[in-house]
Amino acid sequence: MGKAATRKRSRTQIKKILSEALRQEFPHDTVDVSDGYKDNIHVVVVSRAFDEMSEREKQQVLWRVIDRAELTEEEKQRISLVYPVSIRELK
Repeated sequence: MGKAATRKRSRTQIKKILSEALRQEFPHDTVDVSDGYKDNIHVVVVSRAFDEMSEREKQQVLWRVIDRAELTEEEKQRISLVYPVSIRELK
């Protein structure tokens, strides 16, 4: 493996990768990737796409996007909150 493969990415870099992946999937919705407790990362997405979905389905949608992002398993483990919210839930 080369140096790039073993170099550890910063939380800021991981958040940028996550934000870009989520923005591709939810271009017109609210996407917030922010600092969590200690070195963790929180992901919140508010979208009408979630209106008719169960909590499990919403989680599956977001984790599919996260899994497609170019992150290592170790980097994904830094995500301590994935919170999908439908517009209907906010009303």
